[in-house]
Amino acid sequence: MRFGLNYHRYQVPEWAPFYVPYPLLKKLLKTAIRAADPATNQPDFKEVYTCLEHNINSFGIFHHENYDILRQRVEELHNQLAPKSKTLSKTKDINCYELENILKAVIELRKDSEKLQWYYRVNKEAVQRIYAKLEKLCRSTGHTDEGHKVKWTDLEADRDVSWLKYTGSLNELMTAIIQIRSDMKIQSGNKSCLDNTSSHLSASSDPIRALDRAVIDDDVPKLSKMLEETYSCNTTTSQCFQEIVYDLAGSSVVYGSKRAAAFLLSEAFSRYHITLDHRILNQMIIISGRQQAFEEYTASRMCSQCSCKDSCGKSESNLFSLAVEQLALGGKDVLLEKDAFGRHPLHYGAIYGLPGICELLLDLSQKSGQEYPARLIMSLDFQRFTPLHYAVINNHALVIKAFLKALEPMMQTNDESSKYILIDILRDLLAIAIKYQYDDIVRLFAKFPREFHDESSHGETALYVAARSGKEEYVDMLLKHGSFPDLDIPETVHGWTPLFIACVEGHHAVAKLLLDAAAKQDIHDYSGWTAKEHAAVRGHLTLAGMLTSLGTEDSLGGPASTLIQPIRRNTQSFRTDCHYLIINLGVLQSGKQVKAVELRERSPKELISMNAGFLMEISISERGSIRELVELPSLTDMTHEPFVFPVTDPDRAWLSFKFLQASSTLAKEYNLLGGGTALIGSPGDHFGENRESLIRERTVPILEKDTLDVLGKVTFTFVISKPISYRAIPLARPLVVEEGVQLVGHRGLGQNTASHSYLQIGENTIESFLLASKQGATIVEFGNTTSHESDLVPVIYHDFSLSESGTDIPIHDLNLDQFMHASNIQSPRGDPVSVLGKANAQPISTQVTSTKPRSRSLTKDHERGTREIRDRMKYTVDFVSKGFKPNTRGDFIQDSFTTLEELLEELPESISFNIEIKYPRLHEAIEAGVAPVAIEINTFIDKALERLFSYGNKKRTIILSSFTPEICILLAIKQQTYPVMFITNAGKPPVTDREMRAASIQSAVRFAKRWNLSGLVFASEALVMCPRLVRYVQRSGLICGSYGSQNNIPENAKTQAAAGIDIIMADRVGLIAMSLKGYQKQAKSQA
Repeated sequence: MRFGLNYHRYQVPEWAPFYVPYPLLKKLLKTAIRAADPATNQPDFKEVYTCLEHNINSFGIFHHENYDILRQRVEELHNQLAPKSKTLSKTKDINCYELENILKAVIELRKDSEKLQWYYRVNKEAVQRIYAKLEKLCRSTGHTDEGHKVKWTDLEADRDVSWLKYTGSLNELMTAIIQIRSDMKIQSGNKSCLDNTSSHLSASSDPIRALDRAVIDDDVPKLSKMLEETYSCNTTTSQCFQEIVYDLAGSSVVYGSKRAAAFLLSEAFSRYHITLDHRILNQMIIISGRQQAFEEYTASRMCSQCSCKDSCGKSESNLFSLAVEQLALGGKDVLLEKDAFGRHPLHYGAIYGLPGICELLLDLSQKSGQEYPARLIMSLDFQRFTPLHYAVINNHALVIKAFLKALEPMMQTNDESSKYILIDILRDLLAIAIKYQYDDIVRLFAKFPREFHDESSHGETALYVAARSGKEEYVDMLLKHGSFPDLDIPETVHGWTPLFIACVEGHHAVAKLLLDAAAKQDIHDYSGWTAKEHAAVRGHLTLAGMLTSLGTEDSLGGPASTLIQPIRRNTQSFRTDCHYLIINLGVLQSGKQVKAVELRERSPKELISMNAGFLMEISISERGSIRELVELPSLTDMTHEPFVFPVTDPDRAWLSFKFLQASSTLAKEYNLLGGGTALIGSPGDHFGENRESLIRERTVPILEKDTLDVLGKVTFTFVISKPISYRAIPLARPLVVEEGVQLVGHRGLGQNTASHSYLQIGENTIESFLLASKQGATIVEFGNTTSHESDLVPVIYHDFSLSESGTDIPIHDLNLDQFMHASNIQSPRGDPVSVLGKANAQPISTQVTSTKPRSRSLTKDHERGTREIRDRMKYTVDFVSKGFKPNTRGDFIQDSFTTLEELLEELPESISFNIEIKYPRLHEAIEAGVAPVAIEINTFIDKALERLFSYGNKKRTIILSSFTPEICILLAIKQQTYPVMFITNAGKPPVTDREMRAASIQSAVRFAKRWNLSGLVFASEALVMCPRLVRYVQRSGLICGSYGSQNNIPENAKTQAAAGIDIIMADRVGLIAMSLKGYQKQAKSQA
């Protein structure tokens, strides 16, 4: 759902109503599947297709309208640059002031073109995703209907052809401007470009060209004299002469000849009875606005005389005042006149944020009638936008203030129709301002009465949009000024209220504001979910804890009624004799502000060229390698979409990234821009044999193909799966989930804690496993890690480091003898005490019946030994943080450490195993303050698997599990003998592990489905808070289990059992076994 959840973020805010409604289409798909006849299992997608076709048509119309406007603007600029020629190879005489104005217009046009291109890209992604889902569902039901896609395919093809033609024309225009500027610089030398241009004009005796020269030179006396002479000679008709003077006035504005412009507008127009119209007004506003917008860009690009002209004379505002004065009584008609784009002067004043000019226009219009200012402000152009829209879109708060003041009579009018039109527009504009996060504008609109804050045309209230943005101050403003009687108006697709979306997005502060304002918590969305469940499933457990549990939900509704989704089987089959390179673009640790693909800022020269899109090609150097294409920027959450490349020899292979740009002349053709390469061979040489870094991220620079300049960089995370050398891998043993909950003894009889309220046997010991089984555990869980590379023996130990020696030593830095010695030295006689007998002195089979030795807890030797052990460990990481170390003498009934082989051989086969593969994680190394280095991951796994394949009893159920995603991936690739389960805290605070794939229940489900894992084990907090999430996991085709201290509370265990959980892992095995037994007995009696 990441694309759907982020869909609003990809949208151009002011165009939001014109996007294909992807969330609605997904909802219609699910509705059709739910409504399918169980007998035929044939969903009726008629409503989906109808909605999709209608919105594709609407999208096509909107795109074409905006494309036509862009095309007209390109043609207009072509005409300005070469008015009498069809080719730009022959351009008119032009000065750099005029050329810079054209260049600014082209840059504006380029930005607007990229905006439309992005609009197309997002809609295209949405449509393709919906069609992909439909095709997948139709294939699964044996029904196909390709005819529905033809219209979309045709639209795509037509758009691609027209867009290529358009970008070619735009690039031609840009190239011509650059060439003219370059030629102008060469020709003029130290002269002004105006001198150069004037010399061309002087070659002609044409009086009109002479007049033009006077305007360019900004020579008012000469211009006045020549006009009078031309007028007196009667060489032209009166109408023709008026047109010449009008054109000269327009040219004076374009050339930046402000003295000439002031003369023509204030004197010449009245002297020769010329009427001013909207064209010059628009031109003056546009040039003035562009000068402000491109102030820094312009300064270094003009010759000294043009630069002087640019700053001399009256300001544009004063010049505009002169023009406005000429409008006199007929001004209202001119102000309402529209240009080729449906805009009048006020539109342009709002676009460029010129409050002085906007106020002049409004004051003048008011003289023509009280209703005229509002009429101007509310006038729509061909893009369906008013001047007020443009002021908001471009973040011009001062202009908006002027407009709102002028609109006050309309807000207070008795004409309900006009008033509600304004209210609807202001609602939409408030939503746009919130999406853009324009603080000043949001403050202006937030002060309006509550009726302005209801649903916008997009079906969302301003409060909902503000809550989704996460901006606490926006929500606070709306709540204070809006006087909301109803905080819980839902949006129209999912039925989410502002509180719901705050929970979905994990905005704690916003949710608290809404709760303090009495937002309702007992509401269910259209799928039956509560806000609390949405927060919990996404890993926002602190936020979920702020909300109350209703306790009245239908146990089979909401999350528990999620559509059944069997695990997706990978289409790629993994060979046991092949290496595989698994790559994720970007980083997989949250909190790192690193983009997967980061391109450097483009130079001004590069900004001139309009591109048609970028692609990145990823491939391996080996012959026949598959090639993956990624459209940039990627709109897909790549966390659970890794690329998998088969590799024959990883030590000699390299990973290649090529950056491609869509051709501006040929559809579906791409030009190489640059590339980068990363060697993927084992970096073990840097850390020693069989060692590797826990940091799996790599960053590769992308070099430009010709200059080798850095274009950008690509960051990726990878792991290599190597084939296991074991010759006879046993056949698969599918995990059979028995009816009722399975109780797992956590680390045997329980994890060691600081509590002294009950007897604690040393965790992960043989005695602990035997007692757990005796007290009712059907499965025992233990952590498996691997000792030093000198022997690489899988040992049973939970923590990252060993502290018994007095220092924190990672387990992989110890050999087996050193590891076992750290346990043995804790016994005063070198032989640890056992409640079941001497573990090291006799076989396990006889320990249960052996006589318990006399307790030595009071002997002086024992007391002295205990003090020595605690003193030795008191500065180690675990002891400082917890005040103890598990399975140490003095705190627990200590037993000796053991190995995986010993457990497989000596524990009865009736005891099932849940083996947690304890591979170090990055945050553990950081917390322990040691280097993030561990045994090479394939070696680590292979050693454990070899022991399992050699000593694993066919009658014993064995489950493999891990907190480390890479361990789960490699286990799934290397073998299918044993089921694999992923363990995650699922957002349980405090969050120390920043692994994205383990961040939430939702993320873990996606990860498990991607790699065909058997199930998931979560920290129990989320499932206790929201028990219906158990069936959400199960209906995704996965076994659901839980672990954690909450499972030691009988009521919590019963709650999860009632929800249908498969596995409960507990420390208080006897207590929870009795509780579950009582619950199951009661449930049977009530059935």
